[in-house]
Order: sequence, then structure tokens, then C-alpha cells
Amino acid sequence: MIYRQVEGGTAINYEIRYMLILLAAIVNQNPVQKLRRAVSWETILKLSDFHNITNIIYLGSLGVEKEISEDCKLQFYQGYKRELLLRESYHKAEEVILWQLEQHKIDALLLTGVGAAELYDKPEMAYTEQIEFLVGKKQLPQIHRFMRDMDYEQQEDRLEKGTVYVRVPGIRVVFYDTVPIENNIVRRYFSGPVRKYRHVAEHNFIYTLSREEEYLYRVGRLVESYVTGMLKIREILDFWQFQKLLDETFRRDVPAEHVAKAGWEEFVRQTEVLAALWFEEGARQEYGLALELEEYIIVRGQDNKQLDKALLPNEKARLDFYWRDRDVEWAAKKREWLFPPKEYMFQFFPILGKYPFLLVFCWIIRDFRFVKTMCSNRGKKIWLAVRVKMLDAKERVRKRIRKDAKEETEDAIQIIKNKET
Repeated sequence: MIYRQVEGGTAINYEIRYMLILLAAIVNQNPVQKLRRAVSWETILKLSDFHNITNIIYLGSLGVEKEISEDCKLQFYQGYKRELLLRESYHKAEEVILWQLEQHKIDALLLTGVGAAELYDKPEMAYTEQIEFLVGKKQLPQIHRFMRDMDYEQQEDRLEKGTVYVRVPGIRVVFYDTVPIENNIVRRYFSGPVRKYRHVAEHNFIYTLSREEEYLYRVGRLVESYVTGMLKIREILDFWQFQKLLDETFRRDVPAEHVAKAGWEEFVRQTEVLAALWFEEGARQEYGLALELEEYIIVRGQDNKQLDKALLPNEKARLDFYWRDRDVEWAAKKREWLFPPKEYMFQFFPILGKYPFLLVFCWIIRDFRFVKTMCSNRGKKIWLAVRVKMLDAKERVRKRIRKDAKEETEDAIQIIKNKET
């Protein structure tokens, strides 16, 4: 069952390789290759479901359906149909939420939505994981109220940095008050009021990212997924499809400058190499690290510190902190995250080059900032709940006042009528 042995790592399974071949064929609108040997379609089904590409693999399976069991065919079809129905639900949900934001006059930046369908020749090949908005933190109580009124439930998510709302049949909407990217350089780039972004046509309070801003945001989200160990094939595919749409008007130097400052250049380069390996026909180049990145994405539950250091040298502490949450190593990783080595601290405190004995004080300053951020996030949640209750109370008072005023008016009208009669 072995298709290729990755140097220094585990083998790449034949099912995985054939799944990628199917994926590339459908995305590029090419004929599907016939099977050379029997494969486990149940394995392909599980893998494609995890990597959010079931709808595309289903289209590819139609050309070789004789090799698939009836039960597996049914599960593929159900997954494909579920994505189609969910896509329609997301379209309606986005329209209603945009309308609500307009009605409440809330400035909101649409970070990701149903626009992913524009990346593909056939809209049914797209996948919407969630709708994301960037808003001001003062607007979160209002948003919570109208989301609650639309039967959305707030959901806790340890890895998610925003406020998550979910609703049947699987709609997921996230509101951020800061861009969900931890790198300080990129976060500063996206800081500032929402109104600085480009208006969406026919909307007064909805904004969208330019191509340059969207490129940097997509790279940032790829980095976050890698750091948390959740990078998937769908994300690489969407990024590759997005790049295909960029034309001569795209100013590559704008995001490239911030990618370089953030230390993400090698990560972006290897991601592009891996996308070429998976999706481009006849691509020939030095793969090297890209093969290790492929193994990291496909073979779950492995650690590769050399790859981490090569791709994201400035994210080492976060990579160690997030890695898999393994109980045995958690205490040690937490200590290293709280007290990183001097080489890492030097990036943020250059004074250590001259006065290395100040390392302890730099640790205190850094950890104080993290504690402050954690307390601030906790305080935001508490304040949000308080604000929502205050808004509810105000609304009840307004309704009571309007009701009393209406009753007084009706009584006055009745008195006048009685006098006239």
C-alpha cells in the first residue's frame, strides 16, 4: 500500500495519494485516472471528510464508481448533498446577518464568507467552514442580542479567538474584535477602525478586504492552522485557487513586505511548492521541506521541530505551546512557553544582547502582557454578558413606556369620544 517513502519520516499511503490525484483531476477539469490497484474507499472517505474535500472527491469517484461499495457510495453522496444544502444555508445566513448589521448600523469587515465559491469553476466544489466578521468590541453586545434572537447559540471554542455562534443545520459564525492572527507585525497591519477598509457595494456599514489584504489574511490563517496543528488540504487548495485569480493589478510587494517582517517567507514558499506538487500538472522543482510539510498535514499526531524551525522560526514558543496538548509534556511545554530561551526573547528585547542578566525581568514583562491579555479576554466576556442584560433591561423599559403611553392615549381618546356622545 506504500506509494512513497518520505525521507526521515513515515510512508505516504496509497489511498492518500490517490485521493490527491482525484482532487487535482477534478479541480483542473481533467479525466480521472483509472485505478491501478484496489484501494480502501472507506479510508478515502474518512480522510476527505476530515480535510473538508468530500464534495470534490465525490465528483471524482463518479468516474470509478464500479470500484466502490454501495454503502460507501451512499456515504459519499450524503456528504456531497450535505455540503450543497449547507452552502445554500450559508448564503441565506450571510444575507440575513449582513441585513442585521446594516439595520443596527454596525460597521463590520467581512473576513471570510460564501465568496469562496468564486475560487472554483464549479461552485459546488467550494467549502464554507464558517463566516467571519471583524467588528468593534463595543458592538458585541448588540450583535449577541440579534444573533440570540435569530436562534444562534454561543459556543465555547478553546482554539478560537472570537465569539462563536452556531445554528442548525451546522452554520458557524464568528465575530472578532481583533484580527485572529497572533503575529504582532501582521496584527498591527490590520489594526485600526473597520471603516478604513473598502466598502461593499450597496451597503453602508459592510466592508471587505482588498486582494492584497486578503492575501496576507489568508497566509496568516494558514500560519495559525499550522501552529495549532489543524492545517488541512482544503486550506492549501483554497490558497492555491486564490493565487490563480491574482492578475497584474495585484501588488505583491505590499503583502510580501509584511510576510518577510513576520518571518513567514519560507512557510509561504513551501506551501506554494506543496500546492504545485499536489495540483499542478508536470510541476518539477525541489520539494525538500514541502514533502515534510505534506507529511505533517496528512500524518496526524506527529511532531517535527526541525520543520517548525525552518518554516516559522519566529513562532517557536507558540508552536511548542499548542502542540497537541499531550498530558505528559504539557507541564514542560508550559514552562518553556512562559520562560522562552534567551535567543527567542532577544527578538522582542534587543537589550538582552548587551545586558543578558535582564532576561528574568524580560520574562516578567512578557508574562505580565500575556496575563493582562488573558484577563482582558475574560473581562470582555463578563462585560459582554452585563451589556446584553443592560440592553435587555432597557428594551423592556422602552416597551413598558410605549405600552403605558399607548394606554394613556387610548384612554384620552375614549374620554373625548364619551364627551362628544
